[in-house]
Amino acid sequence: PPHPPTRLVGHAPGRPTGSVLPHSPSSSPLAGKARKGKRARAKWSEEATMTTIAEALSQLLGDQKQPEEEPSTPKDRADRQDFAARILASASDFHKSRPYLSPGIDIPGFTRRFCSEERFAEIAYGWSLSFNQSFFADLCYDGWLSICSYPSKVVYVLMPWIDPERCIMDFDAIHISKNVLKRSRKYTITSNQSFDGVVAKCIDQHGRSWLHEPMVALLKGLHTKGYRGGRKAMHFGVHSIELWDEKGELVAGDIGYTVGACYTSMTGFRAPGTVSAGTVQLVATCSLLRDKGYKFWDLGMVMTYKKGLGGAVLTRNQFLKRYHEVRDDGKCSLTQAKPLNAKEMIVKLRDFQRKLSGEAKASEEAKGQAPTSSSNDKVAAEDDSQTPKNMRIEKGDGKKTPVTVNESEAP
Repeated sequence: PPHPPTRLVGHAPGRPTGSVLPHSPSSSPLAGKARKGKRARAKWSEEATMTTIAEALSQLLGDQKQPEEEPSTPKDRADRQDFAARILASASDFHKSRPYLSPGIDIPGFTRRFCSEERFAEIAYGWSLSFNQSFFADLCYDGWLSICSYPSKVVYVLMPWIDPERCIMDFDAIHISKNVLKRSRKYTITSNQSFDGVVAKCIDQHGRSWLHEPMVALLKGLHTKGYRGGRKAMHFGVHSIELWDEKGELVAGDIGYTVGACYTSMTGFRAPGTVSAGTVQLVATCSLLRDKGYKFWDLGMVMTYKKGLGGAVLTRNQFLKRYHEVRDDGKCSLTQAKPLNAKEMIVKLRDFQRKLSGEAKASEEAKGQAPTSSSNDKVAAEDDSQTPKNMRIEKGDGKKTPVTVNESEAP
């Protein structure tokens, strides 16, 4: 990938970064206002810089809303993307400080470096200007979950990320409350029946967030045409999961992708005014995935409601180890012929958990140990919120700080 310039646009040459300007003692009562004004001027300067380079980026990249050529990006387009990346990195500290990925990069090699080198330990994101569908799928195969940002409404940027921590759901761990079981009787669950409908309702609930036009076109292309890249044996697909009420209204749903025997959620929605539809959809989805042969469910970033439902928190390397163990499993499929009753699916999952719990207790008793309580002996918290899944975590200064990937995330 191209190396960005060593200094940011607008940095005065000859003055060390962070040096103190003369005649600006911090003890002065006006020092605070001066520093505030300096920060404001820097922000205005950077915004002006982004405005002046918008035309250059547009000429280099063309209409980013149009799908890229498949299965591989032509060399001349890749070269223009790399040159545009240098311009963006010279104007944006956010992008300058994170690794740039271009089509053709050795993704497995880069992933190993990203997960082992100390300089990447607290960074979640890389970035790219390519929205090639096969490139996106190849990143997914190695464990990268990609979203889209639109800094200063100048250029669309693909944002592949691997958090320092990741949340997954094992099917025997999800909590099933009596309320969810009771309320699930009036819902049915399907897969791949209304991809456009789920995308539209996610945007209605959360705004564009990271579902900008190039990202929607990319996901829709993979959903309808599948993977057409160079990994002939890769089992990859983009899917929608839908929850319907008794009137046939779409009340909750999820957009995600499968690699081998793992399903990864990207975002979801719950219709306003519904009761427990979001939680019913989550638990029924868990049962559907288990029924279809998947090994575990990748929930993305760590969030309180996910842990409350039974999600486990893994380190970056722990997650990749489990993920890579199942990514070549080609026995799973989300193809579905007819709607399934949500309550029946949840009961099936509950019976599976009880069977495992009984076997575990019998084994412990046979060994003379005190039986441990199963995960489903706990009462699940009723957190029905569908928090936008565009929030990612990057660590800094010893604590976690949420970083929202949207128009204001970068200059």
